[in-house]
Amino acid sequence: MLPAIRRLATVTCAALLLQTAAAHAEDREIETLRSLIDAPESAAGLVSESFAKAVPTEQLTAILEQLHDRAGPVTGITEDDDGYLIRAEAGDIPADIELDASGKITGLFFHPFQPSGGSMADTLADIAALPGTVSYLVTAEGETLHEQNAEDPLAVGSAFKLGVLKVLMDDIEAGKRRWQDVEALRPEDISLPSGKLQTFPPGSPFTLHTLAALMISESDNTATDMLMRILGPDRVAAALGLDNVLTTRALFTLKADPALAERYRAGTTAERAALLAEIADAPLPAARDASGHAVEGIEWYLSTETLCRLARDVKAADIFAINKGPVRGWQSAAYKGGSEPGVLNLTAALTGEDDRGYCISVTVNSDDAIDEATVAGAFAALASQLKASR
Repeated sequence: MLPAIRRLATVTCAALLLQTAAAHAEDREIETLRSLIDAPESAAGLVSESFAKAVPTEQLTAILEQLHDRAGPVTGITEDDDGYLIRAEAGDIPADIELDASGKITGLFFHPFQPSGGSMADTLADIAALPGTVSYLVTAEGETLHEQNAEDPLAVGSAFKLGVLKVLMDDIEAGKRRWQDVEALRPEDISLPSGKLQTFPPGSPFTLHTLAALMISESDNTATDMLMRILGPDRVAAALGLDNVLTTRALFTLKADPALAERYRAGTTAERAALLAEIADAPLPAARDASGHAVEGIEWYLSTETLCRLARDVKAADIFAINKGPVRGWQSAAYKGGSEPGVLNLTAALTGEDDRGYCISVTVNSDDAIDEATVAGAFAALASQLKASR
């Protein structure tokens, strides 16, 4: 065999081996997912030791039993760019899975269950019927397709961080800052979770890109407050259409102290600004004192109309590729959600294969606990129905 032909044959064989290995891995992942849903009791024998330590078998089995009860037997599993789609008798379960060399589960994530059947009108009716106060907006190229209370400001939790990103991207576009600029963490930036930067020591350096990526993909509160300090809270407030804006640390401080919260609620714009300056250096409260139900007036109040506008303005940022939320099958999805007890928002600026832009935003405020899985499932179903209708 000639040397060139021999090299070509070697490369071709290697490629075939890689394709065969990938196909076997895919087959194992599909079979494992099928076993998990159809036979939840088999979970203990399918997970790795490290996974079992992180997620107790009893907890995993309970989750799988709930999924099986809702979805029914598996009818098929397909793979796409976003992972796997488990098709069952009663609906679909998007899923991600990772196996080790021995075929044991090392990573597993089930996205919200999406009931089969029904139309976009049915899903919107289900959303409108949720307990509490509900706002939703569905747009195409900026034009409203469906809405309810879309102009009404409601508490939206961390979805306000779209406004922080908007100010940052405006500065970058204007040449005032660069994604690779480095800033140091300060003690006053440190907030409570979600996120992980609160565990880093003051002085730790981060690029603006890293801070923005953590703020959006993990809703890191410390990254958010650090960016708000750098950019200026007044500018963030202006981007959100608010007179003043809370940092996440300020929200936790106020929630933990009813007297301070009442002063903030009752204050004028100037008095609120003075109070925020007063508590800027206050000790960070314990998480247990600041994790209760949302306190009226101590939140970020935005309309779904505002959130869709912000999401459209920032959707080009590459950081949205890290966490697409409960949305699948679109060319791109700029997703950000927000929640605390009694508050839930999900917002996504979507780009279809036709390069047309869409947006879905849903907010629920309630005096009672919100069934976040049900709302996320309806949001995901709405995104799929919108895609199918275009």
